[in-house]
Amino acid sequence: MAALECWRQGHDVRIIEKSSTRLLSGDGFTIGSTAIQALRHWPDLVEENERIAFHPWASWHKITGEKISGPAPLFGPTERKEETQNDGEEAPRTIYRHSRPKFHKMLADQAEKQGIYVEYGTRVVEYYEQSIAGKAGVVLGNGERIEADVVFAADGIGSKSSSAIMGHMVPARSTGFAIYRTAFPVELADADPMVRQRFKPLNDGTPVVEVWMGEGIRATLGRSYDEMSWTMNYPDDGEESESWSTLVDPETVLQKTANIPGWPEAGNRLIRLTPKERLHDFKLMWREPQPCWVSPAGRIVQIGDAAHSFLPSSGNGATQGMEDAISLATCLRLAEKNNLCWATRAHNKLRFERVSCLQLLGILNQETRHLSANAKANTVPTKPIGLMAAWIWRHNPERYAIENYEAARAHLEDGKPFQNSNIPPGHVYKPWTIDEMLRAIAAGELHLDGEWE
Repeated sequence: MAALECWRQGHDVRIIEKSSTRLLSGDGFTIGSTAIQALRHWPDLVEENERIAFHPWASWHKITGEKISGPAPLFGPTERKEETQNDGEEAPRTIYRHSRPKFHKMLADQAEKQGIYVEYGTRVVEYYEQSIAGKAGVVLGNGERIEADVVFAADGIGSKSSSAIMGHMVPARSTGFAIYRTAFPVELADADPMVRQRFKPLNDGTPVVEVWMGEGIRATLGRSYDEMSWTMNYPDDGEESESWSTLVDPETVLQKTANIPGWPEAGNRLIRLTPKERLHDFKLMWREPQPCWVSPAGRIVQIGDAAHSFLPSSGNGATQGMEDAISLATCLRLAEKNNLCWATRAHNKLRFERVSCLQLLGILNQETRHLSANAKANTVPTKPIGLMAAWIWRHNPERYAIENYEAARAHLEDGKPFQNSNIPPGHVYKPWTIDEMLRAIAAGELHLDGEWE
């Protein structure tokens, strides 16, 4: 997304990607209209986004499969209407559900239409910055060095760019849980009559997701139009290591479900049908909020999970990554070429507090509505706190950067007053740590000032 925005603004772009192919694997993710609205600059992207998105319904169940309620629209009956903002611009309130491979292909196709080609199978092993020369660069696995005016580090959690920015890697800590995740062609699942009947769509073809809840266990099982997917959160051994590419044999999962009283046979059959090469197992890890995403000379900037990792319970990781891309590209457009370092810093200033607030919501939703000892099993969790709050879905990262860039830069350069307005209304941002939040939640003493809902 950042590449397309920078291309539109006249910057030369080079993209390198460690994956060996543009046909990425993966399951699904949720993305909000604050990110999707930027696609309006490419009408064919708007059309393709609508074509590949789906809007599932959900039903809620005990861990035995017994239904508690539903199915009903996953994001509620009112979330997709359009409302008018103060400036008269239509603000779509739609939340989209996407297949990760399809969404990536959509963006890659559009980039290639503009003459931007991703260099796949290229791994970055080091980031560096030359402040006097006004350059930054990366070292590739084959020893090649690539230099640029600005380097975007969009390489996810554990990014090696942290060493160039902060002088050290950002430590991860276990949440106490891990997750199995997979998606595969729906035809494989339909081969089993029990699975086909249990997870069938509504009469009009609308996809349905079942959410099974028990003590320390939460599973989601369902389909899109052409994919079957399932996830299962489960208690982790607490080791503080992580990988998003670890594959696991379905038999390993069946060993766990064998110890879950009343676990439905339909769930086991679905697990058995899962291709081994599509089933991932990774730990859910927390990282403290990192206020600084920019290297000392301003030439390397982290975006997405490299800057701020999210748990799946937040519902905001993909959206915030795209908001980052839009904001950063806008700041670069507003800066003259000899001021690009201030563009990255201003972007950091405009984005950090908003993202930190959303990370806090992710922790709060995890601890009170999902898996921890503070969450109640076998009850329908209320809608995640703040997910559809106006301060989240009415934000426009491009317009916000345009309106606030100069003020943010003046604050950084000259110390002039500046207050972000893309956080909950009335909230005064204060730095926080994970331990502080967990203690407050456990004691029932977490009080959020301002209007978060």
